[in-house]
Amino acid sequence: MPATSRRRPATRKGRPVLTREIIAAKALETAGAEGFPALTMRALAADLGVTVRALYNYVEDRQDVVHLAVDLMLSSWSPPPLRAATWEASVADYAGSLRELYRRWPRALLVSLDEDTPPASVHPNRLLNLDRFLALLRDIGLGIPAALAAHRHLSLLVLSFALLVDQPAARAGADRSALVPDTWLEDHADLDLPALREAAALPLPTADEQFDQLVRAVVTQIRSELA
Repeated sequence: MPATSRRRPATRKGRPVLTREIIAAKALETAGAEGFPALTMRALAADLGVTVRALYNYVEDRQDVVHLAVDLMLSSWSPPPLRAATWEASVADYAGSLRELYRRWPRALLVSLDEDTPPASVHPNRLLNLDRFLALLRDIGLGIPAALAAHRHLSLLVLSFALLVDQPAARAGADRSALVPDTWLEDHADLDLPALREAAALPLPTADEQFDQLVRAVVTQIRSELA
């Protein structure tokens, strides 16, 4: 909950100082890159160039900071309109919006694993966007259980993709170009690995191409339910 009983000066000597929005942005930056365990009040204060005491003029405690960061992340999630007439494109657009959200702050997605008590309240986008996706699939003829299964499948695929493909590619500055490093196969030249060696010789699709394959798999799942 926002702290309402503490004084929060807007300026100091004519210059802007801390706000809850600034704290949220820095906290989410840290959590997105390093995970929520790296988000301590001391580290946050150091990153902002203030004292820990100064932070407490704006937030109640660390849990308040976690809530602010998660709230900011979800407020940034804005899928395009979803239309039953072009449902396949809408599913792809929805998946793309999730991917953009996830790869912007990949490690922040693990808040439910990193935090013993994740934020008790939830941003409206978490509910509204899920409802819109389920409504899209319901409108094209899926029952709610099948629609929910498709959404669960899509969410898990995009989450794992962001963590295992997009994030390593971002760290390396480019898509990974090999299935396994050549040195791995060279170090184990005595192993009989004909299928793996053949596969390793092929160029990997780009991250975007792999993501398109992922989306097509979910679309195929939905088509099979419709059939």
